[in-house]
Amino acid sequence: MTWALESDVVVVDMDRSDADWSKWARERKVAFELAPLLEMRGAEKLQVGFTFSLYAAAPMDEEPGAERRGAGEALKQELLALAEKALATEQGVASTELEPPRTVVLRPENELKPEVCLSWRIFHKDEYLKPVTVAEREGLTQFEKRLHQLGLKRGHW
Repeated sequence: MTWALESDVVVVDMDRSDADWSKWARERKVAFELAPLLEMRGAEKLQVGFTFSLYAAAPMDEEPGAERRGAGEALKQELLALAEKALATEQGVASTELEPPRTVVLRPENELKPEVCLSWRIFHKDEYLKPVTVAEREGLTQFEKRLHQLGLKRGHW
């Protein structure tokens, strides 16, 4: 399963090099998570895709209110651009669904430090309940390598 993100227009500089993205990711402590997307079909549990989440340190150095909200929104747009950069080599044969963004998340993996999070559900375009194959699971390894090339850490910083 290869996939590309379907999202709103992003007005971030997409011409950044991998090295520039890597520096940006380190500065903002960007981490990712990949997990199975599981559904029930009758009594059978099956993996129908993956969830992909990006986390970045929330802009807590900004003044509370409009300034911090604006910085958080800009960070979300950059995370969208980063995700699109990571998927630039993929052919879109799967559907992606951006989950409603949350304002801030607190994860135990990151010592409950405030983070901005974007998450996608990734599944087959032709049939939602179509099980993921071994080859598709193995293909996820290449995507994870690409995320590491862009400076992202799995789990947390």
